Amino acid sequence: MKSIKILEKCLFVSVLFIAGTAAAQTSIQVGVASMITPVSAVKYYQQVVEYLGDKLGLPSEMVHRTTYDEIDVMLEEKKLDLAFICSSPYILDNQKFGVELLVAPQVKGSVDYHSNIIVHKDSTISTLEELRGYTFVFADPKSNSGRLYPTYLLAKRNESPESFFDSFQYSYSHNKSVEIVAKKRADGAAVDSIVYDFMVDSGSPYTRQTRIIHRSPSFGIPPVVVHPDISPDLKRSLLSVFLDMHKDPEGKAILDAMRIERFVEVPDSNYDGIRAMRAFIENNISELETAVSGEENNGEGKKETVRFGVLPRDNPIIAYERYQPLIDYLSRAAGVQVELHLEKSYPDVVNKLGEGKMSFALLGPLTYLDAYKRFDAPPIAKSKTDRGEVFYRSVIVTDLDGSIKEVSQLVDKKFAFAALWSTSGNLIPRYMLAWAGIHLDNLDSYHHYNYHDTVAKKVISKEFDAGAIRLSTAKRYEPYGLNIIAMSEPIPTGPVVVSPHAPYRIVQKIQKALLQMAEDKAGREVLAKLDPDLQGGFVAASDADYADIRQMINAVPTGCGKGCHPQVSF
Repeated sequence: MKSIKILEKCLFVSVLFIAGTAAAQTSIQVGVASMITPVSAVKYYQQVVEYLGDKLGLPSEMVHRTTYDEIDVMLEEKKLDLAFICSSPYILDNQKFGVELLVAPQVKGSVDYHSNIIVHKDSTISTLEELRGYTFVFADPKSNSGRLYPTYLLAKRNESPESFFDSFQYSYSHNKSVEIVAKKRADGAAVDSIVYDFMVDSGSPYTRQTRIIHRSPSFGIPPVVVHPDISPDLKRSLLSVFLDMHKDPEGKAILDAMRIERFVEVPDSNYDGIRAMRAFIENNISELETAVSGEENNGEGKKETVRFGVLPRDNPIIAYERYQPLIDYLSRAAGVQVELHLEKSYPDVVNKLGEGKMSFALLGPLTYLDAYKRFDAPPIAKSKTDRGEVFYRSVIVTDLDGSIKEVSQLVDKKFAFAALWSTSGNLIPRYMLAWAGIHLDNLDSYHHYNYHDTVAKKVISKEFDAGAIRLSTAKRYEPYGLNIIAMSEPIPTGPVVVSPHAPYRIVQKIQKALLQMAEDKAGREVLAKLDPDLQGGFVAASDADYADIRQMINAVPTGCGKGCHPQVSF
């Protein structure tokens, strides 16, 4: 009985301590760059973040970004309270601004992991040397297991990725690297052993199509870190929650789903092996940035030219007038020669991006999901509207005669959609119709038009009884006789997507220019001339931002089954 009372007192003191910390802290911002589970399991990290917030009595937010560098910058600028980062960025951040270890996950009794070099199971390649002249996938320019270690192996051969491989690309996630090799879109890849093992244990079809040809020595596992200026009280509270997480039923359930046994404290010396690799590369390759950060050397004084595509929502004349100022701004701000490329169809833009004939493209959610699935093209930014929102809406419109007041009245009516691959002009409106009990076979007829403006004009001219377009387009045509009868739920704004073939150095420059536009006077002047859905500038983006719409597309509305929805799955 006495021991129980002592335990109760200890728990009471612990609660008071954490509550006291919460009083000085208004929220918890948690960055997630490196994950020891596949990106598809990002929900578990969200659960960890929510768990931390609940235990500290604070609102909590998970911040997920496409590249490791984005999280590193946010850490340095104190925009994050803690972060899950890769082992190599920990070394760099510790040296640069003193980032501190908090805890590390323990998996299968170990706080170490490996780099796996993989090939397709049908490949005849059995050694790294046999990958010479073939294509290769790195995870991230700052990844230890997915970039640094294979670069170190090449450096020992007096080689670099540029000299050794025919070509290479970045997947920006370890599970995506496995998928790329499994689908024979590249010959080999370097991946995190824990992510790979997680995929094996989960029955991933992609790991069944690959095999490991090389496994590295042990390295310190990707840690959880904090900025050196974090409040000592908050740091102690966070440490306490992490260290006790496996003792709590709720916490243990989250850890079990992630295949993590517990979080433990680890010494900085666990990462000395990574420091040694970096030192070797630095001493043996003339340009460390070329070999480790993925900056391809295109020649001193040479100004690279990259192509930037946009979806053909508008006719070419309007599109050129609208987007050329953006392209000119990016050329100046990034110091890169950027060319605007206008294609005839949405699929043309995605295909050119995947083939490397276009380095960047401003896509919609649907075309982004297609580009990511077929070509592994990740998002680097997404737009903000003139209202400062990161979402927009699709609307169903009619003319002003007032005879059609709601979607259910569209039975036996003529309907105009925008392009087949348009999110707001086709995909979402089909759902809106189905949810109102209107399927395509209930319409008198329907037709697709390339441009949203064309749909608006067809409805105003009464060639069609109703149509589907973006809200921003509808607002432009309201003074001319357009009437909105239905509006969708928020749709995430479309991202700027990068081709997997684009040099990382160029990616960084374009991304930086986009993210700083709204803070720059010249940038704001350009933004003011764009579509309202772009006038707020750009913010960082990741694939996780499109998880909900991916899920919606993959789940056709119950009871439909009439072919109303595009036969796609992401």
